[in-house]
Amino acid sequence: MRLFPRLAIALFCAASTLAVHAQQSTLALGHGQAVSFAYDAAQGQISTSGLQLNPSKAKANAVTPTTGTIDVTLTIATVTRFPRNTQFRCTVTAIGGILNLNNGTVDGGIETVSGVATAAAGGGLTCSLAIPYSWTLPAGAGAQSGLILAYAVGATNVHDGPIRSSLQLDGIENLPANGATSNFAFDVTL
Repeated sequence: MRLFPRLAIALFCAASTLAVHAQQSTLALGHGQAVSFAYDAAQGQISTSGLQLNPSKAKANAVTPTTGTIDVTLTIATVTRFPRNTQFRCTVTAIGGILNLNNGTVDGGIETVSGVATAAAGGGLTCSLAIPYSWTLPAGAGAQSGLILAYAVGATNVHDGPIRSSLQLDGIENLPANGATSNFAFDVTL
């Protein structure tokens, strides 16, 4: 009889550890397809599956690339009590260009940047990340173009490894104008 509570606690602890190490989120596309995002808190990386870069035939060296910068600021509220020397890693993945939601392709690029949060003036933490990009897009992209942002924050400690993480999706934004700097700000609570 005493074995069951111990076994239940061990299984719960194992499941909780897996949840902290890898979080997943999914964005439904169309026709039963979806793009999945997974965050590895130990490495501070977001991986994407279910989406392919489309090698467009319309691309040529004569086509001027679409360039710009995506600035993302993550404001992190820490309501969980974390051990001393906990480091807060932050990561943003931007998927931009012509998004074909019917077959799960993007004609553009997938960019990822990572950093470490710093103490904010009024308390809490902040993480500012800049993603410069240069994507060659075929002419007439217009209505099908867009930008998907996935952002994550992970609390890690040298002694305990990943402690807690959060992975979130912004949805589909308008593709920034060529040469523009686009600013996005998100709140994350750990």
